[in-house]
Amino acid sequence: MTDVLAIADGNGAAPAGRPHPQEMAEHVAAGGSPFDYVEPPDWFSFSSLDTFERCPRQYALRYLCRLQAEQPRPAADFGSAAHAAFETFTRRRREGLARNEEPPDRADLERFFEAAWAGSPLAAEPDAESWRARAVPMLDRFWEAESADRSQTVGEELRFRLRLELDPKSRVVVGGFIDRIDRLPSGGVELIDYKTGGAWDPVDVESSLQLSIYALGCRDALELGRPERVTLNFVEHGMRYSAERSNGALDNVRDGLAMRAREIRGSDFMPTPGPRACGWCDFAAICSAREREVA
Repeated sequence: MTDVLAIADGNGAAPAGRPHPQEMAEHVAAGGSPFDYVEPPDWFSFSSLDTFERCPRQYALRYLCRLQAEQPRPAADFGSAAHAAFETFTRRRREGLARNEEPPDRADLERFFEAAWAGSPLAAEPDAESWRARAVPMLDRFWEAESADRSQTVGEELRFRLRLELDPKSRVVVGGFIDRIDRLPSGGVELIDYKTGGAWDPVDVESSLQLSIYALGCRDALELGRPERVTLNFVEHGMRYSAERSNGALDNVRDGLAMRAREIRGSDFMPTPGPRACGWCDFAAICSAREREVA
């Protein structure tokens, strides 16, 4: 099956015999299907599934046409720098303890953040210093929580690939990266996802599809067993909300993912304009549906 992710390589050029992504995007915006150029997608992530639910046209432009976001995303860049700092901190601690070395301290944590910050587009933003100031209390809260935590980190940024059979001839993969998995005193594992920005309502943690997909990946792809709990760590607020996922619930999620994959593969990618879809869309300039909505 054609690798949909290979439509555009790292320098933006299209493989031989394939149209440039911009050409495909214009075709899609005019009402054509990206499947006129490629086979139905065989790879999905939570982000791609969420994008399709928000607007099928937006999904096609991002994940099939492989267009890049044009607008800067300072909040996303800030979150990426924070994630990189936390990953480096826990990895250095885990590897150091295995060698009987002293774990990193608060100064090290800040140094890890500064290294991530230096390589981020956020450092060049006009309000860069306000973002940097916002990081200080976040790092303090993370350090305080980690100093009091006695769990053993199993790994960071753990990649998983869930293989789903849609029918005897069709198989797809749902993949992703889990921010962190800890070994609990009980012997079970806790799945942790870091979030910057505002804290969610605890009810949203209970129903989070993202956490359910990650828990399924932990159980069925990484073979670490069903997580004893799944946790969102709202690092800027020093708040952690945890929930459970039963085996039965995870089985239902697996079936639901297969159903969503079938829906996407059979979609005509018609746009669904509205505040939720258009308010976060990077492709307004080539989307006639967005233009009508704004008008």
